[in-house]
Amino acid sequence: MRRAMTVAFLLLLLSATWPGGMPTPQFAWAWEAPTREHAQAKDGLGMPPSEARPAAAAEVPVIKTLPGIVVDTKAREVRLEGEVCLQRGSLELLACSPGTREHESIVVLKARPSHVVFALALLGLAPGQPCYTTEGGSFSPPGGTVVDVAARFTVAKPDGKSEAVEMPAWKLLKPAGSALALERPIQWVYVGRPSEAALRAADREGTVVCLSNFTEAVLDVPFESTSVNAELLYEANPDVVPPPKTPIELILRPTPERILPRKVECEVVLRKGQPPMLDGKEMDMAALKTAVNAMSADVRTAVLRADADETVGRFLQVYDILSDALMKVHPVVLSPKATGPAPEPLTVTVTADGKVRAGGETLTMDAFRLKAAAILKGVENVAVGAEKSAPEKTVAEVLGIAREHGASAVITRGEAPAPGPK
Repeated sequence: MRRAMTVAFLLLLLSATWPGGMPTPQFAWAWEAPTREHAQAKDGLGMPPSEARPAAAAEVPVIKTLPGIVVDTKAREVRLEGEVCLQRGSLELLACSPGTREHESIVVLKARPSHVVFALALLGLAPGQPCYTTEGGSFSPPGGTVVDVAARFTVAKPDGKSEAVEMPAWKLLKPAGSALALERPIQWVYVGRPSEAALRAADREGTVVCLSNFTEAVLDVPFESTSVNAELLYEANPDVVPPPKTPIELILRPTPERILPRKVECEVVLRKGQPPMLDGKEMDMAALKTAVNAMSADVRTAVLRADADETVGRFLQVYDILSDALMKVHPVVLSPKATGPAPEPLTVTVTADGKVRAGGETLTMDAFRLKAAAILKGVENVAVGAEKSAPEKTVAEVLGIAREHGASAVITRGEAPAPGPK
């Protein structure tokens, strides 16, 4: 009877015994760094005009067009004006924007997250990867360029005079529940996403410099840090933080160091009659066991995909290999392989004069926004092309619109094909 069982039947049993039922998949999304011009979001975000492109930043050593921000391209630093809003208490952020998270931040800045994203783009920083939860339920911390954060403010001396001090911003913190100062430095990574939807979300949340992980963060800590109140890692250090309303400046200095997101999950695919595949590579069972046991301890979950008619014996053999490596296994039944050819991507072309050619029509950008839902309905893949001299901001916006409508979109560079007959 055991041999006659199928994976489909076994998963039915697992779903009945799994605490709370089978886990709901949470799909990770692949994210590509858009062009820096995409950071210049529109419609009320308070960004500079499109003519102020990051490529021109090197010609002006100091830029002060953003509210409460000084971009010093020669010193390669961004200075943010703000004031102290919390001298003691638990923290989810080091710095937030006005009217958002002042109750859990030390500093409230004059600038919004979208302004800070644009300011760092002027220094040439490419965004990293925000935190996310994998399909199997593992948490993947953010990664990106390491940015040193310093705090500069004025303190009163015993003789009545004042003195300007500058220190690493992590020295304003202490471990939660401790009377001692924080001794271990904290790093921050730049993960700010420059799509319009992401900028609006960040402005709504106010997440500029974070101590708990947020997908909307501009700067985040490159390790898992919860926002659950009872488990927060940091508090403000009242022995170091000046009184509320004290003017304070945060200085963001990008470094050459880049922290890559850690691999936290693997995938094994079982197709009936074929060797197992670990993360896309075929191998026999012995090699699979060796490879799984050699993985970093950061890999805490495994997604096991199997044909519905796969024999339960082989399924359980792989399940045991993954479980013995102390991984939480998330089983998934594979859909039958498609027999027909893969659908061709929809080609959307941005012309040199900034218009959009899609679905046999040439549209203005405003018209494309209005018709995007109809044009992209049911489309899985979009190839965004650009003619020579096509505005990069328009290309980036078309890419973002395609992704917002659920399509997988990529940019294809070079000469676009000539338009077909209308």
